[in-house]
Amino acid sequence: MKTGTAQHQLSIEQRLDRLGQHVVRARLFLDLWSYFELDDTRKHIIETMRDYNEFFRFTPHAYLLTYCIYIAGAFEKRRDTINFGALIRAMTGAGHLQGSQEEEVAALMLTAKSAAGKVAILRNNAFAHRSSVVSYNDVFDLAKVSPAELRELTDVALKLFNTMAAIGGVTKQQFTELPTRDAKSMMATLANNS
Repeated sequence: MKTGTAQHQLSIEQRLDRLGQHVVRARLFLDLWSYFELDDTRKHIIETMRDYNEFFRFTPHAYLLTYCIYIAGAFEKRRDTINFGALIRAMTGAGHLQGSQEEEVAALMLTAKSAAGKVAILRNNAFAHRSSVVSYNDVFDLAKVSPAELRELTDVALKLFNTMAAIGGVTKQQFTELPTRDAKSMMATLANNS
């Protein structure tokens, strides 16, 4: 979007920093979705969720949607967005990424490729664009991605980011369990008040 002044691309460091934030946010939303939707925790909170049905009816969906948008965006192939591929090209072109570091980054990208492709199917056909050919549920069958794969993808993404951050002089990121801890506390409070 032009605002009357020339647009300038963000620096490698700025783009890298934002990408790290996106990876951390993706994991936050995945953790929250997992807490509310996966059987090992859901069975303990479902009655409280039913007490506040209209809120919890869509909240877990929003967490999964947001996760998919953040993590699929991190691995998309566009040149005009903040993603790993574009940053790897920029860092390689600037001479920051070479030799064994370049090989390590390439190996991590290869590790992420399958799961990232599956998440892209979800984002592109069920969330960001609703397919007119495949039903919502069939998109999930098509993607064939498990919650464990979604989690592993964020693990690989964080490792990839932190490897690149160390090379690019950007602060490393780490995941936090604080939002999920707060969600558990909130659910306990709601259960006690019901």
